Amino acid sequence: MWYYTENGEQRGPVTETDFDALVQAGKIDAETLVWREGQGDWQPYRVARPGPAGAIPVAPAFPGAATVVCAECGQKFPPGEVMQFSGVSVCAACKPIFVQKLREGAHVGGGMVYASFGLRFGAYFLDGIITGVAGALIGAVVGGIMGAAMAGQGTTAAALAIPLVAGGLGILLRLAYFTFFIGKYGATPGKMACKIKVVNADGSPVSYAKAAGRFLGYIVSSITLGIGFLMMLWDGEKRTLHDRMCDTRVIKN
Repeated sequence: MWYYTENGEQRGPVTETDFDALVQAGKIDAETLVWREGQGDWQPYRVARPGPAGAIPVAPAFPGAATVVCAECGQKFPPGEVMQFSGVSVCAACKPIFVQKLREGAHVGGGMVYASFGLRFGAYFLDGIITGVAGALIGAVVGGIMGAAMAGQGTTAAALAIPLVAGGLGILLRLAYFTFFIGKYGATPGKMACKIKVVNADGSPVSYAKAAGRFLGYIVSSITLGIGFLMMLWDGEKRTLHDRMCDTRVIKN
């Protein structure tokens, strides 16, 4: 009896005859992971059952494409440098991780899994605490310095200037925070804690420039009385207004 994977899920058992029929129908290709009793680990069909059928060439996930995005690391590779498992492209470096996920029954490939409203709100809340505490500390230091420097100019001038400067520094702090972490890792500490990340529409990592633009999009989403954030509730890809502006997606890791 044979077992095989399809769209990241285990199928089977099937008899030898049915298994051959699946191969002939193209449901099982050279890189489809298969297993049968006594085999040991799951292996690509071409390895588990060597022979003419096992030498079926692997077609690129996107015929004619100059590059293909690995479903695990999100990096782009020439089609000839990736392997295809049940319609999912995986680079050589990510193959062990991918196979392990298959064994554990985790979701793999087959399209992006978009983060829910609850996960995104939790991540934003955590990031708000981090940036809020850092901003308060910076504001206290700046306020103390400016207060001492403006001691002879009256309390009114200090009362107006200090909040403006502290507020401006707070915005710059958040801009730097979101730009660095999303540009570098694809996720802020809050998103890392919630196991979600920001990617481009094709699943590739976002640039620092897009990360900065996305933060500015936060402001637009906020001044719409929060409707920009709530748009994800009725969007098919769970996009907020700033996701639409920057053509990004937030997905589960």
